[in-house]
Amino acid sequence: MHDVAVVGGGPAGSTAASLLAAAGRSVILFEKERFPRFHIGESLLPFNLDLFRRLGVLEDLEGRFIEKWGARLFSSDGSTTRYISFEEGIVPGHPRAFHVLRSEFDALLLHKAREQGAEVRESTAVIEAVPSHRDGCDLTVRDAAGRISQHRARFLLDASGRDAFVASRRRLRIMTPHLRKMAVYAHYEGVARGEGRFAGDIVLVILRDGWFWLIPLPEGRTSVGLVLEGSSFRRLDLSPERLLEAALQRCPAAWERVASSRRISQVWTASDYSYECGGVAGDGYLLLGDAAAFIDPIFSTGVWLAMSSAEMAADTLHAALGAPGRAADLAPGRFAAYERKVRRHVRNYTRIVSRFYEPGFMDLFLQPAGRFGMRESVISLLAGLVDPPLAVRLRLALFYLAVRLQRRYPLVQPVPLLKVLEERQT
Repeated sequence: MHDVAVVGGGPAGSTAASLLAAAGRSVILFEKERFPRFHIGESLLPFNLDLFRRLGVLEDLEGRFIEKWGARLFSSDGSTTRYISFEEGIVPGHPRAFHVLRSEFDALLLHKAREQGAEVRESTAVIEAVPSHRDGCDLTVRDAAGRISQHRARFLLDASGRDAFVASRRRLRIMTPHLRKMAVYAHYEGVARGEGRFAGDIVLVILRDGWFWLIPLPEGRTSVGLVLEGSSFRRLDLSPERLLEAALQRCPAAWERVASSRRISQVWTASDYSYECGGVAGDGYLLLGDAAAFIDPIFSTGVWLAMSSAEMAADTLHAALGAPGRAADLAPGRFAAYERKVRRHVRNYTRIVSRFYEPGFMDLFLQPAGRFGMRESVISLLAGLVDPPLAVRLRLALFYLAVRLQRRYPLVQPVPLLKVLEERQT
């Protein structure tokens, strides 16, 4: 019997497996795909770097991927722009992050888990798991050849991503009604970039009916994506390819950067993707990363929330398993603090994402100068400050209040935004 079974080999699963194996726990990880494989979520956050150091992968990232020191935000017509540097954050010490090819990044993290001693089974899907803090977890898995095998572990970590292995089977997933968005995205080459240090800046173009991302990647690639209301796409009689192309052409600030580029991948879609799950800490299991919650990708929080939750889960579980010769304490109550932290982190980012979609957010955030440290506090949160101190929380609350007031009593001149999608006339 293993100490821990991990479902999923993405950033959350590989991080938890690495830390637990390094601490001397016997870990088996099941990943349904064979790495490397494509995955979206290529832009990381500065606060992730401390965990990269702990995992021993920071030097690998520095030699392979593109540094990201900030973000450039544009109104859809390009008339209003604002550069956001992570160095502006109210909490110092986290000035840069990376853009990564997830195929390589995820494979690197999974390889590190193997190096630390975790047993990794790729192309192996978990088809059933019955966790219990008293009796351990019985797992049934199927490999690429269709062979079925049984495994046992003392505890289960669900890092299955948006598949949400445990939550989907127990009907614990709750969609976030006001964030029912859709993403359409692809890789391009030849997209215009900044010079020098600014070449790695993520570009966000804000529309009245959605937003574009342009993320510089290695090998001259750029990830280009559009996020809009899911209902808008469903009303349009357009293929994903035509939708992305038409929207780009109708948005001056985006088209200026991609007009001379060439799409080099298929166009992928993801819809209705914001949700939160109940029972994050259950009887014999913990939910990690996207298996616990997923938030709209506007602020690139996905990988950081996944890996930070994995770090918390690994440290908490290692302590709960106990030292050799001492009894383990794996009762659900032992993990209540983990669930509270995960929910608090998700709540902090869901709140700012929700405010982003209110008209007043960009009116205020794109102003050339902020007051009372509000924008600096927002930047720290966007850099990955998952547990803001009281002073930052108060400034964030003040900013959110200003966003609400902007809707009724304009505090600043509204930013002009274009609507790039129109329903086809019948």
